[in-house]
Amino acid sequence: MAAIGAWAISTDRISYVVTHGVSMKPTYHQGDLVFVVRTDSYDIGEIAAYHDAKSRVEVLHRIIGGDATSGYTFKGDNNASIDIDKPTADRLIGRAVLHIPKGGVWLQPLLSPTGLGMLGFLFVGGSGAARTRREIPRGRRKKKVKAMSSQGSPWATALLIIKAVKRLPPLLRASAAVVAVLAGLAIALGVLGWMKPVTAKIAAGPGTRQSMTFAYSTTVPRSAAYDGTTVTSPEPIFRKLADTIDVQLRYQGHPGALALTAALTNGTGWHTTLQLMPAQKFSGKSHAAAVPLNLGAIEDRAEAASKAIGVEPTPVSITLMARVTAAGIPDFTAPLQLALSPLQLTLTGGAAALVVSDTASAGPTATPREIKIFGQTITTAAQARSYAILLLLGALLGAGAIALVTRRGAPLRNRTEIERRYPQLLVPVEPMASPPGKPVVTVDNFPALVRLAERYGQMILTWRRPDADDFIVRDEGITYRYRIPLDEPALHNIEHINRPSSAGSHRRKAPTQVS
Repeated sequence: MAAIGAWAISTDRISYVVTHGVSMKPTYHQGDLVFVVRTDSYDIGEIAAYHDAKSRVEVLHRIIGGDATSGYTFKGDNNASIDIDKPTADRLIGRAVLHIPKGGVWLQPLLSPTGLGMLGFLFVGGSGAARTRREIPRGRRKKKVKAMSSQGSPWATALLIIKAVKRLPPLLRASAAVVAVLAGLAIALGVLGWMKPVTAKIAAGPGTRQSMTFAYSTTVPRSAAYDGTTVTSPEPIFRKLADTIDVQLRYQGHPGALALTAALTNGTGWHTTLQLMPAQKFSGKSHAAAVPLNLGAIEDRAEAASKAIGVEPTPVSITLMARVTAAGIPDFTAPLQLALSPLQLTLTGGAAALVVSDTASAGPTATPREIKIFGQTITTAAQARSYAILLLLGALLGAGAIALVTRRGAPLRNRTEIERRYPQLLVPVEPMASPPGKPVVTVDNFPALVRLAERYGQMILTWRRPDADDFIVRDEGITYRYRIPLDEPALHNIEHINRPSSAGSHRRKAPTQVS
């Protein structure tokens, strides 16, 4: 499973970005971990990563325009300006599919190429005992050479892992089974999630009617100018009685976002636009909003402009512009014309101008692609991708933990491992016979011999025989011996009878070179 994760990241099919700075607030914060996946197409509104052409820094921003051929336009959610670089699709690292807040702080070292390589090495190499060429019995070398010719195949690698797992203790075998299940689920969800885009296009339906109804009202003191104390559209508003009105809007159509602006001009060429209401998102097919409009402030703004350009103040034309943006259809705009003079505010166009309608022809709508089994929806493609990455990470962490535990608890099975771990205690000597009449105690593991050497302040003497490697500690006439038989390197030989060996039997032939 570590190999799968290493392949995915090394081939850039799946990558990750650890965020820095504040350009994507409030979506992402400093130290967040974001996984990105390379795809064939990218849509406006998605968050994607690319390599900056000049600095080669990985940039994670939102796509706000452009296309795959001419290049995409990127902008950080918290930035005032767009990115200078406009990368094409082949330069994109991938779109964001999974966000882990503050995950980069603790997960970045594990996901580095070095970390993944170590996990793969520990899982495959740490669970099995190494066997050097000189430890292969002479009678089995031909069979070993034939077996080595097939070790490069995937089936041989899988068989090696299965055999290594079978040698684990029961608890670790159960843990390995859980890791395998997690990896299998990750692969299955990954295939289902990445076999197609995360969204599916739905054909356009019949056009839907959209309408915007304007109204305005204000409260005035009782006077001969009006019959009551409330004035509503389309009546004029006499400014001596009221200088502030409430503008009401009611939209019917598609779910989306509604914004309102006011464009001012006075016929001299001067014009300006005021933001009366920022975009308000709504989920239903209708939405109502109300905004106050200060007529005195608008007149003051126009008079200041007239004074600046050196002309006499003139009546101000106000164009209220309501804009509704909805997914899959063009923006719907509804204007309302008002005329403002020092005497009154009047509606241009009469009562008919208060209602603006249009029929929107919706294009193909992008909806989240669902994953179904036996006709039942289990999740969406985007969620399946996120689950696959999380399960794969869990499998990698589990495999790494099993490998570390196995490697730490693995016994010392051959001379190479002993020399690597205890070089400071070993003294190679010529083969020697045990003193006549002195007892020989065979210990069943090398760490026990190490403890004896440290207790008596002795070095460990070692030599090689044709059929075994001997390690001994001598103290006060007693010989403590640990022996590794070369015909059965995975087993420990416990002897209770001393068999002195002749000096001539310690010579051995050089091992056969296997290429």
